[in-house]
Amino acid sequence: MKELFSHRLKRHQKQMMRYLRYVFNDHFVLACTFLLGGVGLYYSDLVKGLPKGFLPGKIVVVLVLVLSLHLGEFVSLAKPADIVFLLPKEAQMKDFLKRALRYSCLFPFAVLLLVAGFLMPLYVVSTRQSFWAFFPVVLLLWALKLAHLYLRRYQLFQGPWLYKRSYRLWLVASAVLLALSLFTPVTALVGGILLALISREFLFKRVKQPLDWDKLVVTENRRLQRIYRFINLFTDVPQIATAVKRRKYLDGLLALIPKDQGHSYLYLFSHRLLRGTEFGGLYARLVGIGAVLLYFVTERWFSVGIGCLFLYLIGFQLVPLYNQFQYMILTQLYPLPEKQKERALQQLLTGLLMLAAVLFALVGSFAYDNWLDRAWLLGSFVLFAGLFSTLYLPARLKKMRRLSGAYL
Repeated sequence: MKELFSHRLKRHQKQMMRYLRYVFNDHFVLACTFLLGGVGLYYSDLVKGLPKGFLPGKIVVVLVLVLSLHLGEFVSLAKPADIVFLLPKEAQMKDFLKRALRYSCLFPFAVLLLVAGFLMPLYVVSTRQSFWAFFPVVLLLWALKLAHLYLRRYQLFQGPWLYKRSYRLWLVASAVLLALSLFTPVTALVGGILLALISREFLFKRVKQPLDWDKLVVTENRRLQRIYRFINLFTDVPQIATAVKRRKYLDGLLALIPKDQGHSYLYLFSHRLLRGTEFGGLYARLVGIGAVLLYFVTERWFSVGIGCLFLYLIGFQLVPLYNQFQYMILTQLYPLPEKQKERALQQLLTGLLMLAAVLFALVGSFAYDNWLDRAWLLGSFVLFAGLFSTLYLPARLKKMRRLSGAYL
């Protein structure tokens, strides 16, 4: 079992490294640097202006730390075929899951370290503790996350009612210990270590129930699909499973498109966007995240930069709509010119980007009292959306046609 997990882990890491080359490209790294620099500057100025013993800061620290404990899932690397081929080896699966638990700690421990480091200035100002409290707080977070991973592993066994009760107990204990860490970090750390040891004893060593193989496979597949959806923001992922939902309440938008030959591709693209979970969900998430960030930014040029960045991400991620019907036989048989396909995508993206630009301008305007600043936001966003649709999009589609022609 140890060799099996090591083999699967190597294949999984190799696959992830191949995709991460496209995720951490120059554009993304530059955008993250720009965004983190602005957020860091704003956060630094905010913390400097807070009084000592700031009570709302304590509440924010506890809430953020409790939420951050849910980052990172149990990585089982289970396959659908395991239900058949590994069932006779169920008695030996504990060794497999033990190694899986160790690997599952790497990512959340690293994330919790970063979160604790980011919150530490607010923690020091709000609690009047020294920066040395960083170390017991980080160890406390690791202990609580370890207990959470024991709990997530226990969920893969039969007996879900025990899992729900155990999760509530873990959540309450974590909130209490994190609140206690605001006053006595070392005492809270001791409590966190005890919680991890108790979880290991009752949720790991003494588990006698059989494995729920279906849940094991489904849980791992959901975890991978979340990763693939994130990677799909940057490149195409063949492994992603796309779902289609009826969404009858959006039929009125499709009814606005004329039902004639000249608007065939516009109807197909719009239908795919509204009823598919991939592109529609992507558009909604990016618009929502961009709007939330703009709501808290008060610097005009920084707001313009963030808004244009998210408009670029929205347009860039929706361009693959162009190839959605490339291998659909009916679009090949029906005499539709290629220019209509390009024009339809350009019309759709122009409308979506203009809608996002207006929403960004409306949300960003709450931070300004001057109508000139609000006009700057709206004009900048609309101008960027227009330039993307008229300059960048045709060049990108030309490159995609050349690449698809080379593969064919």
